[in-house]
Parts: sequence; C-alpha cells; structure tokens
Amino acid sequence: MFSHVHLKNCGVFADFAWSELGRVNVVVGENDTGKTHLLKALYVIAKSLEAEQLPSLEETSWRSLVASKMRWTFQPRGGLGTLIHHGARSARIETTFSGTGHFFSWGRVPNRKAIVLGGGHDSLPLRDISAIFIPPKEILTTFSAIAVTRERLEIFGFDDTYYDLIKLLRVPPTQGQIGPDLSDVLAALRDLFDGKIVKSQSSDEFTFERGKRSYGMPQTADGIKKIGILTTLIENRSLVPGSVLFLDEPETNLHPRAIRILVRLLFQLGQAGVQVFLATHSYLVIKQLQILAQKHDETVPFCSLMREDGQVKPMLRDLRHGMPSNPIVDESIRMYREELELELGQRDEA
Repeated sequence: MFSHVHLKNCGVFADFAWSELGRVNVVVGENDTGKTHLLKALYVIAKSLEAEQLPSLEETSWRSLVASKMRWTFQPRGGLGTLIHHGARSARIETTFSGTGHFFSWGRVPNRKAIVLGGGHDSLPLRDISAIFIPPKEILTTFSAIAVTRERLEIFGFDDTYYDLIKLLRVPPTQGQIGPDLSDVLAALRDLFDGKIVKSQSSDEFTFERGKRSYGMPQTADGIKKIGILTTLIENRSLVPGSVLFLDEPETNLHPRAIRILVRLLFQLGQAGVQVFLATHSYLVIKQLQILAQKHDETVPFCSLMREDGQVKPMLRDLRHGMPSNPIVDESIRMYREELELELGQRDEA
C-alpha cells in the first residue's frame, strides 16, 4: 500500500506531502484545488508499477512508463511541461509503496520546449500490484465511444482512467470462489439495487438484469451503473486484496441512503486488504467515514485542500479523532446560520 506521497511543483501543488496513509483515505476541497490531480498522480505511479510487471515491458525504463502514463492520464495539450507548477522549472512526484520508494521528475530545458525526464526506485520494483480508477462520469453508456477514441483514433478525449477501466470491465467473470470478505461486499452491492450488470459475451454491450427483465444502459439509472462497475470488478477478479482503488466523487448520482451503504462497503474493502483513495464533495461521505473510523478505532487519513494566498495547502487530520473543519462542513454551517437568521427575522416581524 501507499504510505507516503510528495508532489513538488506538480500541477496546482507547489509543495504537497501526505504521510501515514491508511487503508481508506479521503480528500476534500473546493473546485480547482487539486483533488483529482492528486488521485491521478498516485494512480499514474501505481499503474506504472503494474505495467512494469509485464514481461513485454521488461526493457522499458521506469521514466518512460511513467511519462507515457502521465501523458494519457492528464492529457496536457501543451505536453508535460504544462503540468509543472507556475513559475517552476521542474516537477517531481515521490511515493513510498510497501516500503519501497519511487520517484518521477520532469523539467524544462532552458530556452527549449524539450522536457528532460528522471525517475527510479530505491530498490527492485514490487510485484502483484494492481490499480483501478473509477471516474465520476459513468462509462457503460459511452463504452464503445471510449474504445474507438483510444484504440482506433488514438486521440485525447477520454483519459486513461476511463480507458483502463473499460479494459478491466472486458475481462469475463472467472470461475472459483471469491474470498469471504469480498463475497460479502459483492452480495451487498447487488442487494443495493436488487439486480446486476451483465456484459454480453460477444460485444462491449452491457445490460441491467432485475428478475426476468433486462434493461439497456440508456434506460438504466447512473447510480446503478456505478455500483455495477464495482460488482463486475469483483466478479472478474480485477478488484482483489492488494489492489489500490481510486474513486473520484463516488457519491455522484446516488441517493443519500445508497451513499452511506456504498461508503460502508468501501470501508469493508479497506478491511479486506484493498487500499482506497476517494475524493468527494459530500458531507454524507466524510461523516459516514468518521462514524466508521471511530466505531472500529481505525485510522482514516483526511486531507482538506484549501487555497491560501494563491497557493493550495493541505490540512491533514485523522477522522478517527472526529470531524475536522473543512469546506464542506463550513458551507453547511453557513447555510444553517442563514436559515436561522431568516427564521428569527420572521419571528421578529410577527
């Protein structure tokens, strides 16, 4: 699992460090404070480590793997140089994964548009690493469009978080017993909407089956499709203990009750050996995680990203110790006060 990340002059971050990462980690912040950027940076490292395991890529250097993954994950129109923090000449991503340090750096060559790359490991790369990123937009309806954009046209549009995910969803369910912890999660996910997502054996088409009835993806609620992605990944053994799962706004298109259930299941995945990183705008998500952290006496690292003096700075806490001040709670309090003032004003008029 990741235990540390340090971004230096990377995107919106001039200098960001987060240590003592846990099984479930949550990031909040207003728009354009770097939540998705942080998740993608970690995903790039994890997915590059996964690619390095492939026999066909044994001769490919680490920095080349990461550079390619950076390009297709962030899709910078002006090249990797545009991902360097404003005013800096170089950027660096450092992580520690299961005790092994990994870094990737890139910088502008003076008076040239070229980029110089650097990167490596503290020791030999690890094995059996898998990473999954579930973006906020649903993908089952646009599955074929994503495939065509990347496999035939090879153009920017759908980044690697989408393309990597459809490749995983193409894997057929495997035979054999799923571990008891993941089996419980799988059953609960199916029960959430009393049905399941099924992929055609002959095409990239999916249907939602409930009882004896089947529904195409355009007729299926987006919340059901999001849950269906998780069930499919467990069924085909893409999501297993040891995986790193990234979720960007998992609450999108879900009812509050479904959000709370999903968060409990994500916490259960963490207990089963999956490391989870999620970015959210939802009070329900962070409150449910706080309740679970305190109930189970489990560390849940919490990162609140805020802009101060033109810079994005983190406030780091542990939800096991309670709900810290953050933009989501602050906005909820402001709305409560506005309602209270309105009510008091109406009483005075009466």
